[in-house]
Amino acid sequence: MDALAKHLPLEKLPSWVPVHHLSQPHVYNYLQAGQGVGKWVDWSQGSLWAAVGMVLFNPIFWNVVARNEYRNKSMTKIFQSPYYGCYVLAVSIFSLGIIRDLMYERALRLQPAHPALSHPLVQSLAYALIALGQLFVITSIYALGVTGTYLGDYFGILMKSRVTGFPFNVLNDPMYVGSTLAFVGGALLYKSPAGLGISGLVWAVYAVALKYEGPFTDKIYSAAASKKNDDAPTGSGSSSGSGSGSTPAKTPSPDADALAGEDKQTQPLPSQTPRARRIRKESGEKGVGSPARMTRSRSRGVGLGDETD
Repeated sequence: MDALAKHLPLEKLPSWVPVHHLSQPHVYNYLQAGQGVGKWVDWSQGSLWAAVGMVLFNPIFWNVVARNEYRNKSMTKIFQSPYYGCYVLAVSIFSLGIIRDLMYERALRLQPAHPALSHPLVQSLAYALIALGQLFVITSIYALGVTGTYLGDYFGILMKSRVTGFPFNVLNDPMYVGSTLAFVGGALLYKSPAGLGISGLVWAVYAVALKYEGPFTDKIYSAAASKKNDDAPTGSGSSSGSGSGSTPAKTPSPDADALAGEDKQTQPLPSQTPRARRIRKESGEKGVGSPARMTRSRSRGVGLGDETD
């Protein structure tokens, strides 16, 4: 670095050129032997570990509570309604998210700032990432609704159709991606290497959460579809008395047949009329339609019949 600074007129370069600050020794001091990452991450700050703890706690909390609700209906029993239970969980998750973000911001304020991240281009990128991340999160909530966003399917509040609009038409997990982008943007805004490390942890935690949320959501919708199939009628009964659930045909007495004469014997039964035969034929061709399978995780709009989650 000293040799580069000696042979290049770095002090004459415009301030927006990334290498402009290389002539300032404090920029690359962290590369010197014996200093390393420890110079730019203050491990002794309790706020750093508090932020890390909240990043780990939140997904564990909502997954444990939601699975308990699916198996035991605890919140539904407490609040006497699956919707009220889901709304309480939504408020809890939203509040924990705000607390986590505040703790993250406090941690960034107390961590060392890296001079290289103060470049105007980096700062512009920070604002762009924050804006894009919030766009993904807000539009996801709008597309899914409150119950769709905050694990309503664990309460038995299932979505009727696949979410195909923005941002689910560009990303599989827009909420988790958007949240991670906002974390990265915040780290760059505060010029914090520690913040970049926490942002990486955020994405790792979300990736692990998806490994559990996706298959479990598939299970919920598969069970609902199977139950609906079991409850649906399996076919139309025959009016002639042959088939389950049909009323036995009344057998006419010999005297009645004799009095009816030849016309009675040659008259077709109601079940033998062309219209009835046509109805039975159409019923057999159509069959009983099974409900279209739809799966979706908290942050994903999965297509009908998809198995990717």
